[in-house]
Amino acid sequence: MATIKDVAQRAGVSPSTASRAMHGSKIISKPTRDKVIKAARELNYAPDFNAQNLATKASNTIGVVLPVDHHEIFSNPFFLEMIRGINEVCSKNGSMTTLATGISSDELVHNIDVMIAQGHIRTFILLYSEKDDPVVERLKQFDVQYVVIGKPYQEVNKTSYVDNDNIQAGTDAAQYLIDHGHRRIGFLYSDLSRMVQSDRMLGYQRVMMQNHLPNIMLEERFETHAAGVKTLHKFFEQYPDVTGFVAVDDMLALKLQQVLHNDPDWKVKQFSLIGFNNSIFSDLAHPMLTSIAVFPQRLGEEAAKIAMADHPADELSTAVIVPHQIVKRHSVHQIKSLQ
Repeated sequence: MATIKDVAQRAGVSPSTASRAMHGSKIISKPTRDKVIKAARELNYAPDFNAQNLATKASNTIGVVLPVDHHEIFSNPFFLEMIRGINEVCSKNGSMTTLATGISSDELVHNIDVMIAQGHIRTFILLYSEKDDPVVERLKQFDVQYVVIGKPYQEVNKTSYVDNDNIQAGTDAAQYLIDHGHRRIGFLYSDLSRMVQSDRMLGYQRVMMQNHLPNIMLEERFETHAAGVKTLHKFFEQYPDVTGFVAVDDMLALKLQQVLHNDPDWKVKQFSLIGFNNSIFSDLAHPMLTSIAVFPQRLGEEAAKIAMADHPADELSTAVIVPHQIVKRHSVHQIKSLQ
């Protein structure tokens, strides 16, 4: 098994320099650090992070905070792609990641307390942005560094974050349906306390207003098939002329598609659907789902780069906007305009 001396020899530096580089010391230049990390990876060198933490009372581990909603986490590949991006960047830079989860806000905050107090973790990445989030308040109390994936609700100019332009993405999704002749378009969402959902709704509302078309809102999680059917019956009683939907993410769009296709009356109408996130399930749908790609792995990568960088106390916060792209498939149909 390779040692720090082996890494130092391959990198052409002293063992003490190699050790400092692996610890992320600020006195080591980036070129030297990159050279040491490269040598460590080539030798499959695995530092003892627990021993480092005991010696330095600091951690090379990044805490990755998942939202409380476990049902959404484990059914939505969006979160796994973000974690993958974070892990790749951290691994290249000699750091580890650990997940913070909880079945309630209180449990999640408690787990973060433990990670800070016992694990000496001083940097976190939040995979979500929510209004009045107790996790953010606790991280502020501990004065630890954190990066948000999603636009923060408060102190936007003081918080480093990575996001898409979700308002523009919502606009583009609705405009795509309008360009295909749709005039009665529903917006499907599940939780507007999530910044990403509220921003996509604002984009939808903006383009509908610009085209003098009505906002038609549908809130539903589709936690059971029966509940989804009941909600849709009430919805179509009120809005019988809807021809298409903008769904706030692919998973909701696919659940809506399933309910619609299981009813003969709804199936024959061939509603057009467009979702977000371009999940791996979009290609498996029938018809294949048109979706807005937001590149979650890239979001995770950019968040990790911000989290691992050295940030002076007086440095301004960092905001990175990752572009989005419409992935055209077969779930949007051309129709005649309904005036």
